[in-house]
Amino acid sequence: MISLLRLRSVRHKLLLMVLVANFVTLFVAGAALLYYDLAEHRDKTAAELTTLAGILGQGSMAALEFDDAKVANESLAQLRANPNIVAAAIYTAKGETFARYVHDERQIKVLPSAPRADGVQFEGGELAVFRHIAGAGDTVGTIYLKERYEISAWLLNYLVILGGVLLGSLVLGVLISSLLQRWISVPIQAVSSVAQQVVEQRNYRLRANKSTEDEIGHLADAFNRMLETLEHEIGERSAAEQSVRTLNAELEQRVQERTAELQVANRTLATRTEEAETANRAKANFLANMSHEIRTPMNAILGLAYLLQQSPLAENALDLVGKIRNAGRSLQSIINDILDISKIEAGRLEIEHAQFRLGDVLENLASIMAANAGDKDLELIISPPPDPGGHLIGDALRLEQVLVNLTGNAIKFTQHGTVTVAIALLAQDEKVTRLRFSVRDSGIGIPLEKQNQIFAAFSQADASTTRRFGGTGLGLTICRHLVDNMGGEIGVISAPGKGSEYASPEMAALEILIADDSEIARENLSSTARSIGWTPTKAESGEDAIQKLRVRYNAKSSFDVLLVDWKMPGMDGLQAATTIRQSFSHDACPIVLMVTAFARDELLRQPNIDCVDGVLSKPVTSSTLYNSVAEVLRRRGQGNARSLRPAQGTAGKRLSGIRVLVVDDSDINREVAQRILVADGAHVELANDGLAALDWLRDHPQEVDVVLMDVQMPVMDGYEATRQLRKLPHAAHLPVVALTAGAFKAQQEVALRAGMNAFVAKPFNVDELMATILQLTNAQTRIAPQATAQGASQQPLPELRDFALPGVDVAKGLSAWQDPRDYREYLGKFAATYADCGSQLSAYYLANDAAAAQALAHKLRGAAGTMALVDVARCAGELEMLEPDVDPTAALQQLRSALDIAFKSIKVFAASGVAPGS
Repeated sequence: MISLLRLRSVRHKLLLMVLVANFVTLFVAGAALLYYDLAEHRDKTAAELTTLAGILGQGSMAALEFDDAKVANESLAQLRANPNIVAAAIYTAKGETFARYVHDERQIKVLPSAPRADGVQFEGGELAVFRHIAGAGDTVGTIYLKERYEISAWLLNYLVILGGVLLGSLVLGVLISSLLQRWISVPIQAVSSVAQQVVEQRNYRLRANKSTEDEIGHLADAFNRMLETLEHEIGERSAAEQSVRTLNAELEQRVQERTAELQVANRTLATRTEEAETANRAKANFLANMSHEIRTPMNAILGLAYLLQQSPLAENALDLVGKIRNAGRSLQSIINDILDISKIEAGRLEIEHAQFRLGDVLENLASIMAANAGDKDLELIISPPPDPGGHLIGDALRLEQVLVNLTGNAIKFTQHGTVTVAIALLAQDEKVTRLRFSVRDSGIGIPLEKQNQIFAAFSQADASTTRRFGGTGLGLTICRHLVDNMGGEIGVISAPGKGSEYASPEMAALEILIADDSEIARENLSSTARSIGWTPTKAESGEDAIQKLRVRYNAKSSFDVLLVDWKMPGMDGLQAATTIRQSFSHDACPIVLMVTAFARDELLRQPNIDCVDGVLSKPVTSSTLYNSVAEVLRRRGQGNARSLRPAQGTAGKRLSGIRVLVVDDSDINREVAQRILVADGAHVELANDGLAALDWLRDHPQEVDVVLMDVQMPVMDGYEATRQLRKLPHAAHLPVVALTAGAFKAQQEVALRAGMNAFVAKPFNVDELMATILQLTNAQTRIAPQATAQGASQQPLPELRDFALPGVDVAKGLSAWQDPRDYREYLGKFAATYADCGSQLSAYYLANDAAAAQALAHKLRGAAGTMALVDVARCAGELEMLEPDVDPTAALQQLRSALDIAFKSIKVFAASGVAPGS
């Protein structure tokens, strides 16, 4: 079939199409005729047999009426003359066989035992007929005839005749088509012949002859027009190609000329580059050699001047020697700067890593800078360094070089006033301590448009600065490179006539207004602000704070932050915040942070709380203050020099924006969890049992991201509460973390079967709890926890960290609570809450209420673990796990003893001294 479709001759294809059309037409017609004749033949045979049955039935009617079977059998025997009749039978009206006939006695069994309904039946190769014999108004019997129905011979003869007709018709059709197809194939072949000649000869001047006016004639016309178009375009293309070849030859000539010129230029450039590199190397070597050569005699000059200064000289001579030493030191400083800048340009400046004491660096700075201050009317202030807990590792000489350079500049550009060097502890973990150094002066200041230039080499604020104060303009450039190599940043905040401050740009000085009616609280907040390099101003009330803001506003200035206490006599903090928002424009309005020692949740429900940028719980630490202001500035999108935007690797809150529901029956445990979670940026809601938690969740759908659930509580425990919680449609997939003092594998499995997602044992590890919450809420840790911005007050003091008390792990407690004051406060609350716990447990056991005793022991165990009361937590856990049939007397006595020791230690710790930072 495929080979037929691939015929290349149109003539053959036309013949094939005619042949196929004729064959299909004749075949369909023959098939229809065959079907008709076959049906007619069948009907005719059935009609003939039916007629024969009627004749025989009429002839047998008398025999049936007179019950003469012999006559009936003789009548049927006449059928033997027709060899196609296989069998026949006559049945009475009652269905009994009256007479019969079979062509072959062996086929006697083919006769039906009883008559059937009138009709014709084709069975295999036989035809059977049943016909009733009707008398005078009634049926007297039935006749049955069966005849061979062999159609094969008839069909064979019919197909032979039909095949002959088809074959003759096809032959005749082919003969006629072979004559008629020339009308179509000859013109097409003529056009094809011309096309073949054009391809072979590439002669586009040839044309096809048009012999008809039909579609083939139109094809010849279109083919001729195409040849004309191609002839024209090929002529034009030949001319264009000739022009292109000529142009290419010219371009190749030009390229060769330019290539030769570029090769010469490249050789010249390579020579000059090598000469420049050689000159740079020679310059660097010259600077290094000259610095070395000059340094050697300078050391001798300074040494001899020192010896002369120690000798008994006249006052005039002694003054001259001092001037020689000062001039020599200045020259030596310039030489050192030149050497450092040459090392920086050569990429050979190295930073050492060795142990040093920060206090030694500041002592050297003080001794050097005291001489630089000379007789100027200014005060040099070097703040005491924070305690980093031991030696630091770094390059002490380079750090001292940076501080000397910055402090020297501050002294040089300050005629009177103060120069202050301050250090604040920003963050500390086991490996890294991050410090903020700032040098502030009250000198001439730097215009804003010049501040971006001062860290460039050989650059100062302007030419007049160099003429008036001197200097090479290398100092700040070297400082910037040294600070970068030590992993820090340096920036400047300055205004003409107001002095300058050099510090890390993310912790520039802010001016903060503190409003509190308590003098102690004002002083504490002021100390906290100063510890991170901010300038505090104090106000005694809300009215006083508003007045100070108005004064600043009238002076075209403003405060950056307002810390205002909530509960104050007269105008409280929230009223003051509302008045400030209404009275000042957005640009002049400071960041407003509300400080409260009362219920934080109650404050957040106040109607005008949106006037406040943030809420801080007392006591306020430098870390929480820093992070709160940083968060507000980040929300406001401030990017100026006063922004608190943390640099890479600095601190932040891990749970910022995460909503947590804490469910615990212990007031202390709820308070502890709330403070820890809030300090890391979470929004916390509290419930004191499982039923209260379910009620809160029903009333506040979609308002919590994770639930921290104690498992043993009165009213409804954590397991049942979790099972009920899973039935709430909006809480079916809410993450639930089991918080319990029990840490056995069986308890964890029970918690998981109840539907809880994770398990954290009390006393919990803060980092572990944070990681669990972040994992369950699919949150990303926003800022590394080890880099949390905090002041020195956040670190437990060495003397408190080493405080040894029976039954109290002070170091562990301080590491969790951070602020010793909070730790003391809640130790006192623990002692007050569980003072009669031993008596309550004894009463429960005397009343045979073991379940209540175990519940109280569990609650005591969790609270004691949170407070780092290790012995109490251990004894309470042992009492909780006692089997019902075990006598609790011994365990109860051990717990009473541990409680007595813990209460005494708490009393001693509470009286151990004032809180750090006071």
